[in-house]
Amino acid sequence: MISQSPSPAPETAPAAVERLTYSVEESATALGVSKPTIYRLLARRILRPVPGLRHKRIPCQQVRRLAAGEALHGLN
Repeated sequence: MISQSPSPAPETAPAAVERLTYSVEESATALGVSKPTIYRLLARRILRPVPGLRHKRIPCQQVRRLAAGEALHGLN
């Protein structure tokens, strides 16, 4: 009888990491607007960047809600 060596375990792809923030440019692309429009939304506090970072990073959840038409900070 021929012994069979165990087949190697299939390699699994690394788990996808969910993004938490977008850059201004990525936010503009996701919403279909220009970068100056994103800066206006930030100035009006409709979008709020993550505090304490050198570059503006906008939480993905805010971008998704705005894209869905939900009200955000100060937007009725």
